[in-house]
Amino acid sequence: MLERRFRRSGDPIKTRFLLLLALIPVFANAQPVMADAYLASLQQGVDSGLYRQLAVGWIDGTLVGPGQQQTWYLGRDQKPDADSAFEIGAASEIFTGLLFAQAAIDGKVRLDMPLRDLLPKGFPFADPAIGAIRLRQLATRRSGLPAVPPNLFPANADDVYAGFDQTALLTFLANFKLAAGSAAPAYSILDTGLLGDSLGRAYGQRFAVVLVSRILDPLGMAHTGVGDSEHLLPGIGYGQPAPHWHFGALAGAAGLRSTLPDLLRFVQANLTPQQSPLRSALLLSRQPQADSEQSVGLGWNTVQVPDDGQSWPLVWRASRTAGFSVFLGFRTDKQQALVLLGNTDADLSAVGVAWLEAHTPPPLPPPPPAPPSAAALSAYPGLYRIDGNSDFVVRDGADGLSAQFPGHFPAALRAVGHDVFAATGDAFVLSFQHEGNVVVSTLLGHNGTNVLARRLSERAPLLPRTAIAVDTETLHQYLGDYQLDDDTLVRIASGNGVLSVQATGHAPLALIAFAPDRFADPHGACEIHFLRGEKHEVVALKIVLAGAERSAKRIIWRAPPLR
Repeated sequence: MLERRFRRSGDPIKTRFLLLLALIPVFANAQPVMADAYLASLQQGVDSGLYRQLAVGWIDGTLVGPGQQQTWYLGRDQKPDADSAFEIGAASEIFTGLLFAQAAIDGKVRLDMPLRDLLPKGFPFADPAIGAIRLRQLATRRSGLPAVPPNLFPANADDVYAGFDQTALLTFLANFKLAAGSAAPAYSILDTGLLGDSLGRAYGQRFAVVLVSRILDPLGMAHTGVGDSEHLLPGIGYGQPAPHWHFGALAGAAGLRSTLPDLLRFVQANLTPQQSPLRSALLLSRQPQADSEQSVGLGWNTVQVPDDGQSWPLVWRASRTAGFSVFLGFRTDKQQALVLLGNTDADLSAVGVAWLEAHTPPPLPPPPPAPPSAAALSAYPGLYRIDGNSDFVVRDGADGLSAQFPGHFPAALRAVGHDVFAATGDAFVLSFQHEGNVVVSTLLGHNGTNVLARRLSERAPLLPRTAIAVDTETLHQYLGDYQLDDDTLVRIASGNGVLSVQATGHAPLALIAFAPDRFADPHGACEIHFLRGEKHEVVALKIVLAGAERSAKRIIWRAPPLR
């Protein structure tokens, strides 16, 4: 059930009349030169195919009259409008941070309140250190929690968090154990998602409901929330249709959708908080809570920019989802604010920061390439070797290209340039090289370094297996979860008499039995040997992933009471 209504309030005729007034173009002489330059650059990106639909909002308090706030809607095939809704991804953290600030002002929480104080008394933590995590640590990405909850087993690998509900979140909290020395700053969907869920508990309601009543309604943001609406634009990723993302119980991290008028109201409130009912919370949320090169507030990033021999804070946040990009930023010294919304995954942060810094527009990246044909993809599979001793595999399957490194499950690849492919989440990049018409090597890019990997074979290695039948009772003995490492579980499941293996955050792989207690997937990505104890019960498994063997003990994560 959707938590947020994208409602229309007031008299519809009056609303349309006011909307028409808001969209009346302003005189050209009221338009700053910098805006002209950026609009030309953004239009160039639209014309090239880098962007599809863009909504741009600019506030300049140094101007007088109707030109103080301006909006532009750009489109390649179709332009968005004031009703168009966009995913705002991790920029949702700004609103969760604002709710955190408001909850502290309301006396519902303290910034350094431990997590356990917002969970049922006697909550069964396997690791008391989880309960001791402070809310401020969640808000500033310093909790030490993993980037992905280990019990995340998506039904749809293209919408990973959609089914991660409150039961799954509480099960994680009750069973997970923090690794030693794991409090280094790191971005995590889990941190702010858990913060949002905890704030809902502080008010005795669900996060999405509290966000509306305490933040969105007071700011007049009637078209912002976690639910899809008929006005939500289609997303485009790597030049192709992209799925909309949903975040279940972790919606506070990245689950909001919004419109340009709503976000302009929001940044205006940040420019002039004294005129807002949330004045104190707006001021608190932007205050740095942790020292870093970019000071981190409650959802905001802050950088110091020079102006007339002084430094002033530029407060901003940007994000990308599978098919959307957003930038929000403001600087109070010039009473300027900017909102950029796009329905492609082309990053808008460089454009946004440069605009607010009054720099010339940065060069635009090239548009995404046309998707390679199935015949073109067949040129890349094979076994590749790095530095003479480390191998990895590239495969071409029904779902496209994937790469698998020893000890890891396959990672899906998407074309980002000619002969260039990126893994999901840009974890690594492969740039293939030819001699004549034959691929002979690839450059592996990871964490800012590039290494050469030579192609050893033109086919991915595959050991033929002859399937054997396994009765239902035996299959049932394998079902359950196994712990591969501190942050990764492996789930063995069964459907229609077929066993499958699924690692944290990955799509499941179907398995075939080829010997007693031994299974493999048909494409050669993994081989599993189930191990039995003294009473012949299954207690562990060994799994071979691209030539590397790993062990996983059987575990049971029990769900605690919801209340």
